[in-house]
Amino acid sequence: MSGRSRVDRLFEELEVECGASMQCITERASALLGLDIEVDVLNEEEWRAVPRFLLVDGDRARIPVRRSDPQWYRLHVVIHELSHLLCGHTRCESLPMTFDQLRKPAQVCALAGVGGGAGSVALDDCQEQVALEAEAEALAHRLGSFVLAPQF
Repeated sequence: MSGRSRVDRLFEELEVECGASMQCITERASALLGLDIEVDVLNEEEWRAVPRFLLVDGDRARIPVRRSDPQWYRLHVVIHELSHLLCGHTRCESLPMTFDQLRKPAQVCALAGVGGGAGSVALDDCQEQVALEAEAEALAHRLGSFVLAPQF
């Protein structure tokens, strides 16, 4: 099955209608996945304690957003992370995401140390990470076009 058809199927399963609120989409995703999904708007001190990459812990998913980031960017982060969850991903290589440190999925590998040496990531792992980010972003674009207004 192609990545495109998988994204289409996931979007259809979510049954999002045009003009849906983020709260509605989050609740629907929570019911579909059987996960308690929590969106946390954090101040700077709390933000510094956010674990890198971790999205799911047991039957709970936590989507951290930084209060000081623009509201439209916080909305993007929530949609992106919900998309990871819907795709079955338990982590996001971009977490924690901040407006002042925007990164493209392809840069994740460079930042993680691809190319040898201590802490380097195997090329296959890097390609898989990029593919997971691309899949989540494709679904996020579909979801983002249906959202009524930012709620976070």
